[in-house]
Amino acid sequence: MPAIPEEAPDPREMSADDLARLGFARVSRGDAIRAKCLDCMGGSPSEVRRCEAGGCALWPFRMGTDPWREQREMSDEQRAEAVERLARARDARGSAKGFSLFG
Repeated sequence: MPAIPEEAPDPREMSADDLARLGFARVSRGDAIRAKCLDCMGGSPSEVRRCEAGGCALWPFRMGTDPWREQREMSDEQRAEAVERLARARDARGSAKGFSLFG
């Protein structure tokens, strides 16, 4: 867990490098929400699925998706182009297949 200075700075005024120096990894909002839900449920994905804390603002997002976001309709051609772009991006970054933040 990152060590936060006693007088916590405003993260809006910090650079990505400042956050990294404090020990924070760059993650998406969805991954951050999922990580908090796992933390709340003792690290158990099955408990996150069964969570009954309906009063929690993160509850609708606990499975790592945004239920308010409309599903995008893609043609077969658009889907093929997206797959190619993703493959090129992964090759450019050298990222490993099957990478997961949580496992």
